Amino acid sequence: MQGCLKSKVNRIEPNVPVAGFLHAGSGLSVAVLMMVFVFVRPAIAFGQVYSLNEVIAYAQNHSPEALKVKTTKENKYWQWRSYKSNYKPQLVLSSTLPDYRNRNIAVIQDDGSIEYRNVNQSQANIELSLEQNISLTGGKLFLNTGLARIDNINKNIHSYSGTPFFIGISQPVFAYNRLKWMNRIEPLKYDESLKEYIENMERIAYGAAFRFFNLLIAQISYEIAEKNLNNADTIYTIGNEKHAMGKISKNELLQLKFGLISAQKSVSGALLSQETSLLELSSYTGLQKTGTYSLSLPDHISIYEIDKAIAVEKALENSQRSVAFKRTVLEAKRNVEQAKRDNRLNAEVNLSYGTTNVAAHMPEIYQNAQTLQTLNFNVSMPILDWGRAKSLYKTAEANLKLVEYTVQQEKINFNQEIITQIEYFRMLKGLIKYTREADQIADQRYEIARLRYINGNISLTDYNIALEEKDRAKLDYIRALRDYWLTNYSIRILTLYDFKNDRQIIMDN
Repeated sequence: MQGCLKSKVNRIEPNVPVAGFLHAGSGLSVAVLMMVFVFVRPAIAFGQVYSLNEVIAYAQNHSPEALKVKTTKENKYWQWRSYKSNYKPQLVLSSTLPDYRNRNIAVIQDDGSIEYRNVNQSQANIELSLEQNISLTGGKLFLNTGLARIDNINKNIHSYSGTPFFIGISQPVFAYNRLKWMNRIEPLKYDESLKEYIENMERIAYGAAFRFFNLLIAQISYEIAEKNLNNADTIYTIGNEKHAMGKISKNELLQLKFGLISAQKSVSGALLSQETSLLELSSYTGLQKTGTYSLSLPDHISIYEIDKAIAVEKALENSQRSVAFKRTVLEAKRNVEQAKRDNRLNAEVNLSYGTTNVAAHMPEIYQNAQTLQTLNFNVSMPILDWGRAKSLYKTAEANLKLVEYTVQQEKINFNQEIITQIEYFRMLKGLIKYTREADQIADQRYEIARLRYINGNISLTDYNIALEEKDRAKLDYIRALRDYWLTNYSIRILTLYDFKNDRQIIMDN
């Protein structure tokens, strides 16, 4: 973030050269002279003064957009944690306690006939299972133990069955390995989310700076309008005296009156613009609009150069967009692999080994248990799909090519955007110097033109030209400062690098 800025926006007070004004032959009364010295009415009284740093810091901590960004970051963090859990053992306890049934069921007899018998029994079972995904092969390794009990209430007997020990593996063959691709893509997605969070915080800084300067320009425009109104009022009063003495025509007096009315309209418009800009800044940053507050002018800019090659390098290293390029291509490759593996020959091998037993008493389940072994090989292969599998595969391949071409073009556009912003930033440093000088010259020229017009040495047209140039030069300087700071934050967003302090922008909360 830019350095601390201290200069404040004060009321624009005129510098009245008394010696140049009071010269022989002016023909003005003492009362008129006194009016000239007090031609500026007090500007609006401001409360709290905020710097650009303070407004940005507040927005990054309290604005609705900042809360949204932080919540999104938290959401992405828990998605990352969810992904990581796929590669860790999962311990699961499942049970049914109890499963009671008292009903009549149909029982097939030895001769094929059916008789209904009453069944009044209760069942209970519990199983503890430990599972581990194998990301390298896409299979699953499991280990479990289980126990079940059945109570025949009609006969008042019960029995136990269980598997004291059971281990197995389930391994797909020729199938799409979802875990392997997740292991390549998900870390990129999480890294992208971290960089996206930093970029979004910098975007908040950009948005706050944009609205900061909107209000600053509106406040300065209001001060200019107030000053111009006071000057127009003073000059119109002097014009009335001159007209009474026959020194100016009726037409010129009407022009002065029209100028006074235009100045009054400008004050009203500037005041509305100031209130609107104040509301926009307050809404965006979260600052409470308890009254009118003023802004300090961030005119202490740092002069430093940004090497274009280094900027592009930092952007490719740090930017969220750079990570997104890699992720997008990798996801397209994943889709090709999935289309190639799915809808073709699929097989799965399931192998397990363990012990099992039945007994009238629970301890006997774990004594002299019998061996339990299973092995099966499942095969699934489409025989006739009318070219569906091939079409899906070719579509995924074509999409991969399209993604690669698109990413290549986006990289070129990205690099060009960085270079353009740096060139504009370099140009703005000179522009600020020129507009500052133009502002000072135009202000001095206006003061001379105002006094010369009062003394009758120049025309009203020349005076109005000086007035317009003064106002335009002041606003041009403020706009040049605005563009400087906005471009500074644009470069920070693109590169996630602070070239002023020569350090990478990192996440601090």
